[in-house]
Amino acid sequence: MPPVVEKPLFFLDYDGTLAPIVDDPTAAVPHPDAPELLEQLDARYPLWIVTGRDLQALASFLDRPYRAIGLHGAQEGIVGRETNNLMSEAAAGALRRLRQSVPLVEGLEVEDKDQSFAVHYRAVADEAATRSRLRDWLADLPAVLDAIWGKKVVELRPKGLTKGTAVRRIADDHPDHVPVYVGDDVTDEDAFEALQEMNRAAVTIKVGAGDTRAAARLDGPEAVMEYLRQYL
Repeated sequence: MPPVVEKPLFFLDYDGTLAPIVDDPTAAVPHPDAPELLEQLDARYPLWIVTGRDLQALASFLDRPYRAIGLHGAQEGIVGRETNNLMSEAAAGALRRLRQSVPLVEGLEVEDKDQSFAVHYRAVADEAATRSRLRDWLADLPAVLDAIWGKKVVELRPKGLTKGTAVRRIADDHPDHVPVYVGDDVTDEDAFEALQEMNRAAVTIKVGAGDTRAAARLDGPEAVMEYLRQYL
């Protein structure tokens, strides 16, 4: 079990961390224990949800106004309330143009996220061929964007805005707290690295299998709930 610290500053990913990974992103309900746990933790400690989702869309799963970072660092605000989009107009324009040219493949699903989007290929007949076609589509990606390949999904985000830049900014505002970051996504690796580079006694936790920069690991959302209960 990862260490428990006295004055945590929580950064919690949503999909794969607070909620199990599912084929349909619109059906990713939180772990049954997550809503009550989050409410209690938020009442005691500074807490941020850090997600690749649009924060307005996240409100359909979390019905409290948690502080949050959305779109992998390109959005900040309060879940279900007004949000501040940090991306440049150049990046937003490039994303709009790419959205219009997504390859037509049976089973391919586009998840729109405010000004950004993700392309899911869990339901296609030939994943390898689809992945190759998507790589060809992104071969001339505009310099203002990054393509992030995750678990049977590719997401587009503005270059220079990551979960790492977001958590670094928030951690700087809480110098007397120990960052505790829990996440399963490839984009969470940016945050793990950023916190470790700050030379803070951060607790970085990878959820699930795979290579990681995190110092500790948990198996899945059930183990995450068990770990978080120790703070109550």
